[in-house]
Amino acid sequence: MRILLFIVSILFFHLNLSANSFSIFGGSYDYDDDNTSTLYGLNYHLSDNAFSVFNLIDLNPVIGGFVTAKSATMFYSGFETNIGQDSIYLNLSSSAGIYSNGDGKDLGNALQFKSEVNLFYRLGKSSSIGLGSHHISNAGLSSVNPGTNNFYLIFNRDF
Repeated sequence: MRILLFIVSILFFHLNLSANSFSIFGGSYDYDDDNTSTLYGLNYHLSDNAFSVFNLIDLNPVIGGFVTAKSATMFYSGFETNIGQDSIYLNLSSSAGIYSNGDGKDLGNALQFKSEVNLFYRLGKSSSIGLGSHHISNAGLSSVNPGTNNFYLIFNRDF
């Protein structure tokens, strides 16, 4: 799975395929539990498809996925917004997706929800680096609902 993520990231960075922005991230999965492992992931940010909610906030679709060193995977889709547009900005997102625990932590069922906060520093006109964290939970849809807390470093490239 890591090889697949690497190949897809190379294709998107060099061929400038359809995403308006592309992020690759890596860090610690379930850092506050005994199931801690490494996390790798990709996000596609579709800012050309943004829409306004009550003229208060602009939301962009986001699609992504991650894999852990213990073969847990999640593929998700949701919405995000950016607060601040200068050299430092905050990115907030909420997504729903399909999770498979592999050899990792059992989160109760396949349907999971991800809430995320990222802090970015713009390096130039088309790239940013950042720190991020997300929480994954099944929102009480199952009697088993341990959730995970994760943090990571992010590189983002605009197209």
